[in-house]
Amino acid sequence: MPYLPRTTWVAVALLGASGCGTPDEETTPAAEPPSFRVLTANIGNPDTTDPNYALRLSYQAYEDFVGARIRALAPAVVFLQEVLPPETCAAFVEGDAARTCYDAAARPAAIERVLGTDYSIVCDARKHVECIGVRTDFATITAVDPGAFVLDGAETPPLPLAACSYQQGTCDDSNCDGESTVSAVTVTTDHGEMRIVHVHPNAAGENANGFYSGEPCRYQQLQQVFEGPDALVGATVPTLVAGDFNMDPDSFATQREMDLWDAATTPTGRFDELGPPRNTLGHYLPTRTPFAVDHVIADGLTGSCIVHGPAASAGSGDPSQAPPLDDGFDFASLGAALPFLGRIDHGSIDCKLWYAGG
Repeated sequence: MPYLPRTTWVAVALLGASGCGTPDEETTPAAEPPSFRVLTANIGNPDTTDPNYALRLSYQAYEDFVGARIRALAPAVVFLQEVLPPETCAAFVEGDAARTCYDAAARPAAIERVLGTDYSIVCDARKHVECIGVRTDFATITAVDPGAFVLDGAETPPLPLAACSYQQGTCDDSNCDGESTVSAVTVTTDHGEMRIVHVHPNAAGENANGFYSGEPCRYQQLQQVFEGPDALVGATVPTLVAGDFNMDPDSFATQREMDLWDAATTPTGRFDELGPPRNTLGHYLPTRTPFAVDHVIADGLTGSCIVHGPAASAGSGDPSQAPPLDDGFDFASLGAALPFLGRIDHGSIDCKLWYAGG
């Protein structure tokens, strides 16, 4: 997978041609600095009609398959959106052993099943559907024991507007979906502290009156991430920001959202965008819309990313695409349930990063 940016190879080539050092040094490529893997994935689905599993993975075989793929990638940091929270399963009795809430009280939570035992895990402090996993061999999360699961362990600012329910169709542009969340943790790695910020702000949607943009809440949540003295990104340590932004600065954003994005990202802002080109259809939300709403940006870190999306399965030949996380799953085994309504509806972004400067 083409993780190493071309500019890095150019820099190595120029170093070798500079005439400095011994002949042996001139012919030996510079070693790549230590790197770590990052994955962000919205593992929800578009089905709002299932009375018990709206927007959530509901079949255990499918969750097992996707979880195994994530664990095989072994990312150091994982951002997962639209996770099935324990309280969803606690609200009813599931009698079907094929479903993800079956015997929930006696089993680990869904996020623990997906990531396994090699991660420390925290979720947002409001609805527990936006979770961050950090491999114990990469870093420790402040105030979290290595390998622990803290359901409400991420720093989570309050909603900037009154809460509503996207699932129930009660949202409009005067409020915020109660599940919309920006959150953060600080971790300590061998290189020192790193700030990790998880972004999944308010989405557009439909209610009885038609389409609404969700922008008033979303914009204020993005401000909570990037602006002011209490901004989640902080200012003093390497910072990684990732998730489902529910906005595309190229095509689905208001002017003030675009202005905020431009102020935060290079060439004028603090953060470098590390994902693949956003002008290629299907890179980020490939199964539902052409908008590029998932992003990975960073300060003090560098690297490059690919997308696990359907283009690779279709044989596009695009080197920035890899097969989706559920590629190869036997959908027929679940009858009429999947696909599409029960299937994850985002491509995931998979990055290889290292500290800027080596």
